[in-house]
Amino acid sequence: MFGWLLPQILACGAAKPASPSVVLVSLDTLRADRLGAYGNPDGLTPNLDRFARESVLFERAYTQATLTTPSHAALFTSRYPPEVFGQGKAAVLTASTPTLASVLGTYGYETAASVGGGELSPELGLDAGFGVYASTRGFDSLLHTVPPALGWLDQRDTTRPFFLFVHGYDAHSEYLKPTPYGYIQGDLGASGAGQDALRSGGGSSRVFDGLLLADGWPWQQVSSTWLRPRSPEARAELGALARGMQPAPVPFGDMDGAVLRHGYDGAVAYADTMFGLLMAALEERDVLDDSIVIVISDHGEQLGEDGIYFRYSGVDEATAHVVLMVRDPLGVGAGTRVPGLVDLVDLMPTVLEAVGATVPAGARGVSFGPALRSEPFPGRPFTFTVGGLSLRWASVATATGRLTYLGVPPGAAEAADFAATAQLPGPAFTVAEHTPDAERETLRSALVGVLRDVALPPGAVRGAPGPALSRELQQSLRDHGYFDVDEQ
Repeated sequence: MFGWLLPQILACGAAKPASPSVVLVSLDTLRADRLGAYGNPDGLTPNLDRFARESVLFERAYTQATLTTPSHAALFTSRYPPEVFGQGKAAVLTASTPTLASVLGTYGYETAASVGGGELSPELGLDAGFGVYASTRGFDSLLHTVPPALGWLDQRDTTRPFFLFVHGYDAHSEYLKPTPYGYIQGDLGASGAGQDALRSGGGSSRVFDGLLLADGWPWQQVSSTWLRPRSPEARAELGALARGMQPAPVPFGDMDGAVLRHGYDGAVAYADTMFGLLMAALEERDVLDDSIVIVISDHGEQLGEDGIYFRYSGVDEATAHVVLMVRDPLGVGAGTRVPGLVDLVDLMPTVLEAVGATVPAGARGVSFGPALRSEPFPGRPFTFTVGGLSLRWASVATATGRLTYLGVPPGAAEAADFAATAQLPGPAFTVAEHTPDAERETLRSALVGVLRDVALPPGAVRGAPGPALSRELQQSLRDHGYFDVDEQ
């Protein structure tokens, strides 16, 4: 009846629930390349690196959206973002969409989440399927979300398996964390534009092409230009517009960028420490003995690639490549590294297969269970990601290349036709530098196929408008750099 782990657990002879529990930890905005386990030599993440040695690590895992809400929505539903959102920028999951929590609930699991607010606030619909969904007031750390999670664990029904989702914004802006983490690699006495950006909540989002724009600059006036590919013409137009703003922007040089990157690295070290405390608490409660523990990041962060910081402009390796590690309670596969491509939408089918549950119809993901069982696993032929504040960028990547498209938004009936006929190379496409010329049309074909698959017929409407966001949440989003939040 149950999945592949049940025979192993029963063989141990312990009295346990009939199916393994699941703990999912989401470390917001954590770039994979900052972990030692993913090749960083700076020693920022000893706790995550230890977890990697106990886990199956996926070297090429990708998010389906470079923003927190749609990334988690795709993860929980195994659907692409254009399929699970209603209308407008305050879009939410539709209530009829099965989620990982709701499916596990039908199989007798207790379900709970403890999240850091902000883009995971219950107003945005990601509480669907959870029996308990504890959210802080906004953009908080595991320091704030772990205690409610542990409180729930301490009072749960121990005869039933559980699904616990724990989330924190530790590596998210604001980067500057309490000393010593804030300057673990930086200069406490440094001054200038880099420090100004580091010390403000959405500071990194105001850096563009050698300029630090003033706080409160009129985003809506330049968003249409920003959304265009990073062509020299678009860059010059936006630069001219920025230089004409009041108060005037200030130069942002290489040393300023280093300050901002060091601040991010301090935030990563802080995230690692908070994760270590969580793992110690789970070990103290014997949760690790009979639970699948999964660690992800929902997206990455641009840290100066092509002059851009934050994650607004396009989709690239810095924003789409994410952390994915899975720890088996019996140590199966510990230390294994999987090179094949996987998407976060693959997580739901994998977990459901592991516990013997049925995957809902319409799921886009494919179980990577064979990789967890040390069986042959070729991985996906390509990954698919959307990006930008309005999710208008659509990108596909293979092991050797990436093609990103900006035109008719993904999900629109005409999007596939436009992508199929647009000039390549041309203004609608961004091609990653490492992409072989011969692979461009193959990537285009893959992109067009996904866009056709997720498109609605002309005139159709998917879902319903999301509920109006509270003014408090709108202001919190703006304070952290989300400038296109509409008043509602």
